Amino acid sequence: MPDLTVSLVTADNKALILDCLRSICDNSGGLDIETYVVLNASNDDSEQSINEQFPHVKLIINEEKLGFTHNHNTVMRRGKGRYFLVLNDDTVILDNALKKMVDFMDASEYIGMLGCKILNGDKSLQWSCGKAFSHKLEYLRSGLLRPVLPFLPVQHFKKTKQVSWLTGACIMARAKATREVGLFDENIVIYYEDGDWCYRMIQEGWKVVFYPEAEIIHYHGQTRKHHLARDTFIIFQSKLFFFTKHYSTPTQLFVRSFMVAEALLRLAKGFISSVFDSTQREQANQLAQTYRRVIQMALAPCSIQCEKSNENKARKVN
Repeated sequence: MPDLTVSLVTADNKALILDCLRSICDNSGGLDIETYVVLNASNDDSEQSINEQFPHVKLIINEEKLGFTHNHNTVMRRGKGRYFLVLNDDTVILDNALKKMVDFMDASEYIGMLGCKILNGDKSLQWSCGKAFSHKLEYLRSGLLRPVLPFLPVQHFKKTKQVSWLTGACIMARAKATREVGLFDENIVIYYEDGDWCYRMIQEGWKVVFYPEAEIIHYHGQTRKHHLARDTFIIFQSKLFFFTKHYSTPTQLFVRSFMVAEALLRLAKGFISSVFDSTQREQANQLAQTYRRVIQMALAPCSIQCEKSNENKARKVN
């Protein structure tokens, strides 16, 4: 049985995926690793390059683009590792981080999920985990209040601790725990799928832990920047689905209210930016349409149920 099954999804990001795979090979630390790459309707020559440079990597070829959750679930259903690693293609493993994470999880059978310290390309910290009294407060801190409180204290990322969520850029999950809890909820195409998975882990009694001794670099937003308006809407949609799924009506109303407020603030910010910078005007107009859709969705109580009722639609990213 392999120690670790690594799951990567990529589309037209050859340079990034090759760097990521190279870093995995260079930092295996003696682990028995099986690596899967899902080519998500990729149009470049990633398949040929991976086969030539990393012949041990197992490829899954999608003819059409499918969602983040569907793709990683496909790998985890096939994988044989004691642990699964969900990893973004725009990451680089540092200093045997995977070995450190596996060893740490081996030492504690109660950990269901483990996250590591995530750095930007300039080695500054990324906001990669969180722990609040409730998901409502976490929502405010990561959404409406983030422009006001953009950073967590550095010391937050210096200690190993139990947390309420980890970012999906790098999550190591115990295979035994996933058999009990389940895999990603495929009703969530992407974004907030990590929070939902962590929430279900904790509900089933597993620990979700942040482990700063292991580090990776994440070139955040390299894919999303090409589809900013689309992905912005999906982020809001996924958040609302999470709270509709797990929380009572009063909490849902709380989230919907602040979702409207956040969308209105972003609308105003985009308008002001476009006035002073004409180069941002086209993107601002696209985002303005997106935020109007968000407001309509938040004000329509049945919107999420209606939009999520079609499973095939939910699994695809157009």
